[in-house]
Amino acid sequence: MHAQLGQLWSNAHLYGQRHGHGEEVLGQRQLLNNATWLGQLNILDFLRTMGNGMRLGAMLGRDTVRNKMEKGDGMSFAEFTYPLLQAWDWWHMYRTHGVQVQIGGSDQYGNIIAGMDAVKHIAQTSMTQQEGWLDITGKVKDELAPMGLTVPLLTTASGEKFGKSAGNAVWLDSNLTSAFDLYGFLLRSSDEDAARYLKLFTFIPTSEITAVAAEHAADPGKRKAQHLLAGEVLELVHGKEVADKTRAEHQALRKSNLAALTNRASQTDGTEAAQTSQQRTVLPSSLVLDTPFSRVLYHAGIVASKSEGARLIAKGGAYVVSPSPVAVGGDSVAASATANETVTFVQLKDQSPKDVQQYIINGMLIFRIGKWKVRIVEVIEDAEFDARGLDAAGWSEDKSATRSAQ
Repeated sequence: MHAQLGQLWSNAHLYGQRHGHGEEVLGQRQLLNNATWLGQLNILDFLRTMGNGMRLGAMLGRDTVRNKMEKGDGMSFAEFTYPLLQAWDWWHMYRTHGVQVQIGGSDQYGNIIAGMDAVKHIAQTSMTQQEGWLDITGKVKDELAPMGLTVPLLTTASGEKFGKSAGNAVWLDSNLTSAFDLYGFLLRSSDEDAARYLKLFTFIPTSEITAVAAEHAADPGKRKAQHLLAGEVLELVHGKEVADKTRAEHQALRKSNLAALTNRASQTDGTEAAQTSQQRTVLPSSLVLDTPFSRVLYHAGIVASKSEGARLIAKGGAYVVSPSPVAVGGDSVAASATANETVTFVQLKDQSPKDVQQYIINGMLIFRIGKWKVRIVEVIEDAEFDARGLDAAGWSEDKSATRSAQ
């Protein structure tokens, strides 16, 4: 998180400059890591300084605590004390850096209130009037009082939490959500959401956003507002170079042909040492041929278990590319397609293990998970897979089973 926030601020600095915000209006920022002071915190000092001021009645009355106790499975001591540690963080930054305001999502309301109470209590019991923090009555001066600001949690137009629909959480870490997938997620935003997100997430002037929305309404198929949103957010999260490259990849993908799909995956495939990349995976044929699709998804690292693969298919969330209509249950024949041939995603349903080979196009299976995650599985001979020193989920077990059978 420390590294991600540091990079985000650096990108925001450059992004702001591109939108005409000069150095003089950026203010000052400092990224702190609470491990530097919590790691030195003595439990007795902590209880002596804060403990007497934190009343159990107030802590038990917080909505988050009450909901856990009444509707959930209870609350651990660690969870219960979390607001106290968050309050200590604020006290440390208030005392050493003059941090007076804490901003958080609406779900942090209780923790922020607890922090305000803690800062006031500690200041009033450990500081003197001569230090300048307290008034003549011994209370924190009004102009130095800690304050909190909460903002509503972001939701889509349909009321779903942002990035949580159908389990497709999005992350700032490119190892968890690739730049391509983040762009694709934003590209799927509804027209209503896209306009709102442009106002929330970007430095684009409102007048320009209004103009883009009007252009989008005239030709919705081009998804101009969504492409603008995705490019601007990626520039903030990953930098302009990555944003431009990812936008070009998505625009090429609109051609819906094999070349657009495979070229994009090849470009994002890293070294063979990290053989399962965000977009492309190599599997030995023995883990693919005559294997249920639910297991292929597991071997490819697309799902965490075989049962999860089965559930994904049962819920209709997995698709595979077919270059032409495929006769499910028919003879198994490998498919081929030219680079510019149009391809179609078909939903995985009741295909049998024998049907898998029919979907292998030019040595590849091309999956789509949900609405925007594209994954490519290259199928090679077992001997080549071993020779390249590659590995995959279930590969060791499969080899052991083969040796036992022999």
